[in-house]
Amino acid sequence: MFLQGSFSTISAAALIQTLCTERRAAQIEAWREKATARICLDEGMVIAAHCEGHEGPEAVFRLISWPDGLFRVVRLPVHVEATMAVPPEELLLEAARRRDEQIG
Repeated sequence: MFLQGSFSTISAAALIQTLCTERRAAQIEAWREKATARICLDEGMVIAAHCEGHEGPEAVFRLISWPDGLFRVVRLPVHVEATMAVPPEELLLEAARRRDEQIG
């Protein structure tokens, strides 16, 4: 493990964006109450995501919507199967659009 913290300190969106900008090969493991999430990053892309029973982009949107929770960032496991290859900006823009629709 090389980083851990709380989403009250850094948002899930900022964490994903920072790790992708740094082109880290990492896995974000997150939890709150009874929900868990796992987001895998490699070479500046989101390559796999699972959150609250959802996979792919929808899982990323779910995690980004969490108002709180804890996380740890670990090395990307060797056995991770890339099920997607999406730039984080695409996911973050869509998450922001969805949030704006809910507010407005």
